[in-house]
Amino acid sequence: MRELDERIRRQKLEREKLLLESDRLRPPATAPEVITSPAPVVREATPTPEGDSRSMGEALLLADVIASTYRAYPEIEIARLQSGVARGEITNSLGAYDLNLEYYSLNRPIGAYENFRNGVGVARQLWWGGYAMAGYRIGRGDFEPWYKERETDKGGEFTVGFIQPLLQGRAIDPFRVALFQANLDQAAVQPEIQFNVLWTSLDAAYAYWSWVEAGNVLKSQEELLNLAIQRNDILLKLFDRGWSSRNELSINAQTISERQLKVFEAQQKFRNAAIKLAIFLRDDSGAPMLAAPEWLPAGFPVVEQLPQINFDADFEAAQQRRPELQLIAIDVQRLRWDLELARNQLLPTFDAQLRTFKNVGDVASRFDDKEETMVETGFEGGVPIQRRKARGKIDSTLAKMQQIEQKRIFQINKIEVELRRGANDLEFSKKMVDRSAQLVRETRETLEYFRRDFAAGNRDFLFLLQQEAKVTESEIKLLDAEREYFMSLAKLQATLGLDPLEQALNIKQDEVLGVIPSNPPRP
Repeated sequence: MRELDERIRRQKLEREKLLLESDRLRPPATAPEVITSPAPVVREATPTPEGDSRSMGEALLLADVIASTYRAYPEIEIARLQSGVARGEITNSLGAYDLNLEYYSLNRPIGAYENFRNGVGVARQLWWGGYAMAGYRIGRGDFEPWYKERETDKGGEFTVGFIQPLLQGRAIDPFRVALFQANLDQAAVQPEIQFNVLWTSLDAAYAYWSWVEAGNVLKSQEELLNLAIQRNDILLKLFDRGWSSRNELSINAQTISERQLKVFEAQQKFRNAAIKLAIFLRDDSGAPMLAAPEWLPAGFPVVEQLPQINFDADFEAAQQRRPELQLIAIDVQRLRWDLELARNQLLPTFDAQLRTFKNVGDVASRFDDKEETMVETGFEGGVPIQRRKARGKIDSTLAKMQQIEQKRIFQINKIEVELRRGANDLEFSKKMVDRSAQLVRETRETLEYFRRDFAAGNRDFLFLLQQEAKVTESEIKLLDAEREYFMSLAKLQATLGLDPLEQALNIKQDEVLGVIPSNPPRP
């Protein structure tokens, strides 16, 4: 009887040893460290034989994705190229002040009055609305008595003229407004670039953290599947020795199929995440590049406690940084120029004119009726009686300015709401991470108890499988909470108008947003 008890005890110990071999199939409580790099690197990529991924030789970091987005994302490049458009518009506006060469040759070789007229001159628009001209003309032949002014002395006639608005067109005119507004378009380029950088980088961060989560979810599902696959060999050995049942083998086979389906689903999501990330991750030629599975980081950086946010200071700083408010201010200035021009056009035109003429050479006719030097001065003007064009422009411009003011107030309200919501999301996502990490520890400890009880024959096989699935579920919940945290962090940084690349490169984020240390262990 004692020998039988001893043999049963030895068999039980051997069964426990075989079952506990699956312990080494589970990942350790602390995952490998996350690889970090000191600077953004867009690595040279070479196609693999499959042609759908490229190798970098190390983990892909958020800074790499943001740097690639800065360098080659089309919408950001479009915003940069707007600078060339604005420069062209400025040059186009300056063209109104170009020096113009003017010339003519009008001849009447046949008729009762045969004559020949030729002239050349220069003219240009002046900055204060004036217009200056100078030229030379010569008219020879027989002229109708009523066109005697076309005739010059033998040496021709030199002329200089000047027109200066005294009311409408003096303080401002359409040429100057066009130039001022072209300069405002140039000033708007940098905020436009910043706007595209902020929100495109936020989308890139979302895509990147989703890819990191999807890849690590796949790893967790694969580890869960491997447990069932490798346990199958152990159960077969136990069954051969009579220490396991056919039911356990069948249940384990069913579990393998179920977990394989989960792996397929996770693989699909991981590949889709890489495809979505490819729009931001680009090679040296600017073409979208699929992130290879071997580039996947080992996990998310550790999440630490954040300091208290100074809302008033951060709200004020966000208003100074956000490009939307800068663009609104530029739109307001553009409308102010339109308003000033419209008000100026309420005034009548009243232009002073001065022209001098000097004939040179022998007299043109025996009557000698050409004065050698002549000065002509005077005024010219007019005004529409109703002046509806100017009044209508003033009314529409004032209404547009009211619209812009409402847009500015609404944008400030949005920034305030986004900042409050961002701080709230970050706070609660941190709590979710902490609680999810605790859940992972608890489920792993419970799984350890279940394994030992099952190995000792004191626990049903189904309970063990359920607890294994719970461990994986808790790991996925932690990954989901970490993704939400880092997405909330990126959203808050964008709300504050911080440079996305600088935030991605800094191991410490800014004073408001807390610290993300390098090489953190997984909870």
